[in-house]
Amino acid sequence: MYRLFCNNKTLICRNFFEQYLDVNVNDDVYSTQAFDNTFDRVKKWLEESDENIEINDVDNDILAAVIKKIFRFAPAAGGLVLINNAIAAIERNGIPDLPKGHIEKNESPDEAALREVREETALSNLSIIKQLPSTFHCYLLNNQWTLKKTSWFLMKSDDEFKPKPQEEEGISKVYLLNKDNVNEFLQKTYSSIRLSLENEILDVVMAKG
Repeated sequence: MYRLFCNNKTLICRNFFEQYLDVNVNDDVYSTQAFDNTFDRVKKWLEESDENIEINDVDNDILAAVIKKIFRFAPAAGGLVLINNAIAAIERNGIPDLPKGHIEKNESPDEAALREVREETALSNLSIIKQLPSTFHCYLLNNQWTLKKTSWFLMKSDDEFKPKPQEEEGISKVYLLNKDNVNEFLQKTYSSIRLSLENEILDVVMAKG
């Protein structure tokens, strides 16, 4: 399933997966009526609608072509950092969030995730445990729709928790999510994080031990 977030609304394609975007699309697809109809439908959702929609009646090559035509891609990576039975969270521009940022040229997603966590939180001695589900959200920047895929990784820090927020990135606080504050975090953070990573977050902070 492919789930794309835009502000507080969601586009769901239950039979489409991100791997389809890695396949070259035949140029003939762009001249079909199905492409035009789907393109108009997605653009209308982006620019005029506040509702969630589902598109499950379109071939995957059509959906891939539409997404590639509308969006500029901006890959990013971030981390859920385990510290005992807690997770390191941040507050960025007043919104609860998790450390993440853009993937640089010639950088792998896991390398970017480790770097961004270090830069945004000053946490050190980090190691990756496993990859988590990716999130997809989009925004309008300089009249160009941009689609950000964030690759998430579960990681841990073996050092003492002595964070320092990266203030130049709008981060005002680095703190620990635990049983007492996790529900507030999930209520106030971005819907892409809440709907895609909630289970992983709760598994950590609600674990016994």
